[in-house]
Amino acid sequence: MTDPTTPQHDQPVEGSRSDSYTRPDDGNVGGSNGAHDTDTGAGAAAKASDVIETIRVAVEDFAEKAAPVVRQFSVKAADAVATAADKAVPLAHKAGDAAADASGKLAEKSRAWAAETRESLAGNGPTKSTYTPTDTTTDQTEPPPTI
Repeated sequence: MTDPTTPQHDQPVEGSRSDSYTRPDDGNVGGSNGAHDTDTGAGAAAKASDVIETIRVAVEDFAEKAAPVVRQFSVKAADAVATAADKAVPLAHKAGDAAADASGKLAEKSRAWAAETRESLAGNGPTKSTYTPTDTTTDQTEPPPTI
């Protein structure tokens, strides 16, 4: 196999040109006469339709080839969400238990305060608190003063 060291000059350097991509006015910027313009417009519209169809086919081909990768990525994302949810369950239980305890304590304190306030409004005057704390770790504060 022998390769010529000198290029053949019967074709341009970039290769042979396709006739489908030449300008309808033969490269003249000014265009041509009016009779030829309608043919040029129809030819340009046909070429534009061909280009759009080529782009559509390329996008569909890309979407078809990318679909398995997108599915695989979605599966990995779903696995990551499931793992995070599994790890969050104990924390959610602890938070729920803490909220339930705090809510119960708040309800108990509110009932005691309401009872004391009701008694003081009834004209009995301030009485000794009937509130008995259940949690010794919290601050033992007096109920708010009555108005």
